[in-house]
Amino acid sequence: MSAPLLVADNGPLIALARLDLLAVPGRLFGELLVTATVWHEVTREPRAAEQAALSAAFAGGLLRVEDDPLQIPSALAKVRLDDGERSALALALLRGAVVLVDERRGRACAVDLGLHVLGTLGLQVRAREEGLIDRVRPLADALLASGYHLARPLVGRTLAAIGE
Repeated sequence: MSAPLLVADNGPLIALARLDLLAVPGRLFGELLVTATVWHEVTREPRAAEQAALSAAFAGGLLRVEDDPLQIPSALAKVRLDDGERSALALALLRGAVVLVDERRGRACAVDLGLHVLGTLGLQVRAREEGLIDRVRPLADALLASGYHLARPLVGRTLAAIGE
């Protein structure tokens, strides 16, 4: 286990719900945390299948929703992020957690803050390394086909690096 906690932003949480992989973070990390703002964002208007997966994950204890941190670091207040990203990064800072975020601006801000950043593809690679999934390519292809935005060059480089 590389870190005791993982805090997810809304995009990767939706991706994991689409792929039925919401159990994976808890197997790789001690706990999957989601801020109240991120939870509201992902449950506001999800697809029916995503809603079912998210509700089951919450009910089954696969993720825990926490209140948004009361204090947002000034470094986060100055960067153009959406409310979910801002709350996820603030919680990751507060809890010393890895942050799961795909959005480029959010990733850059997290790195600037000294956070360890993981994306949806990186999580899948770790899951493959731990024997939790067999292959990343079909999952990446399914995400792209569903309209989830992943940079195709990143997907290509990642798959090439792991021999897929």
